[in-house]
Order: sequence, then C-alpha cells, then structure tokens
Amino acid sequence: MKIWDMPFLGTDIYHVVHWLLIYSILGWIVESIYMSFCNKKLTNRGFIHGPMCPIYGVGALTVYFILRPLEGNWVALYFGGSFLATLLEYITAVIMQKIFGCIWWDYNDKPFNYKGILCLESTVAWGFYTLFLFIFLQKWVNAFVELYPRNIGIYLGIGLIIYYFIDFTISLIGAIGLNVKLKKLSSIVDEMQERLKKIHIVPKRESIFEKLENYIGFDSTILPDIGIKELAEKYRSMRAKNSILSRHFIKSYHAFKIWRRKEQEKEQEDTEVTKPLGCKQKEIES
Repeated sequence: MKIWDMPFLGTDIYHVVHWLLIYSILGWIVESIYMSFCNKKLTNRGFIHGPMCPIYGVGALTVYFILRPLEGNWVALYFGGSFLATLLEYITAVIMQKIFGCIWWDYNDKPFNYKGILCLESTVAWGFYTLFLFIFLQKWVNAFVELYPRNIGIYLGIGLIIYYFIDFTISLIGAIGLNVKLKKLSSIVDEMQERLKKIHIVPKRESIFEKLENYIGFDSTILPDIGIKELAEKYRSMRAKNSILSRHFIKSYHAFKIWRRKEQEKEQEDTEVTKPLGCKQKEIES
C-alpha cells in the first residue's frame, strides 16, 4: 500500500496533507491581508518566508478531527472549538516564548486578556470559526482537492512539503540568530541603566530603549564620562548590522512591535522607583 493511500483518522494521508497545506495557505492569506490593512503596507504574517502559516493548518485539522463526532451539534461544536483553539493558541505561545523569546501577537490592548497571550474576544471568535469550518469551509477545501488529478496532487504535495521544510529550516536559523542579537542589544540597555544608577539617575528601561531606537543621544556635557555615548554607538552599530536570514524577522518584529512589548514587560518587572533621565536630548550625529 502506498503511503499516500494509508488510512488516517477516517480518510487517507493524501487528503490530510493537502487539507493541511490549503488551510496553511488560507491562514497566511487572511492574516497577511489583515495585517497589511492594519500596518497600511504589505506585511508577510507568516513565520516562514513563503505564503504559509502552518499553525492554521494544524489548528483547523486538530479541531476538525477531534470534534468531528460532534458534527451537527452546533452548541457543542461552538464551545469545543473555542476551548481547543484557545488551548492551541496558548501552547503555541509557550513554545514560541521558549524557543524564540517572543510571541508574534499581543492581546494586551484587549479586555479580559491573559498576559497578552489569550483574550476573550479571540476565544469567542474561535467558536464561530469552528462552526464555519464544519458548515462550509471543510466541504469547500475537500472539493478543491478533488479538482486536480491525484497523480498531480502527489507531486504537488511532495514539492510543497520539501519547500516548507527548507524554508522552515532557513527561517528557524534566522529567528534564533535574531533572538541572540536582541539579547545582546538588551544587555547594552541593562548596562546603560546600571551606569546611570551609579550617578543616582534611575531611568526606565523603556526610556533608554526609546532614545536608542530613535537615535537620540545623551548630552555628555551634563553626564560625567561613564561611557554612555560609547554604549549608544555600540548599540546603533549592532542594530544596523542584520543577517540576511534575519531580515524577514526584523520586518516582522517591527510590524508587530514585538521588541517594544518585550522591553515594556521587562520594565514592568522593575520594582525600583524611577526618575527622569535628567539630561538633554539631541540627535546622535551620523
């Protein structure tokens, strides 16, 4: 028996792979259109470079296969979908935080949110998405798969899977490399904060971060020579040098304000009483 014909959860591997790919592409299209509208410019929402968001494929099929016995019971499907999708969202956030040190969405501005990872609005929406999946979407996706010949679908599936793993590997290397760089930049902010504290200036991390990101310096005529200018120049130099593999994530981090959120979270953990920086602001000369 060929691997594509092997039975899997009431269907076969062939259909599962194609459903996964189609849902991943559809998820990317919807997310990218939404984020492009929000950012008022084209934005690639996916983790990988290509037009796929596998989390949507995995999420859609997980919900479909687990809740399929409830098909027809719309109330049970709604609450089951809300719970499963929210659980998957949480697991994904934990994994991303562990591996990359960041999460690619932020619900802190939403009411009834949990650490910016989950929110009531999304949980409610997941339930309606589940109903839409069972009533319409899965039927359309399956009908689309049946449109093209199976032999073409096999080659297409193999090609897309190979492409995905290559793209994912490249993206993973780029994301990890960028995360290492962000930690080094964050350590520069830490060092600047400690040096300022030694002269009884207790700035917020967010204030230092904002100055550095906007290329605003620290007036050396007011501050004693404690190496602040050198650290700022080191930060600016390191910030400007970007790996080719990391550029996709740099755009994404900027679009979703991921690093700003990380700095704000770190700031919230700082329990010390803060004071103004006490120094004039001027643009750093190029």
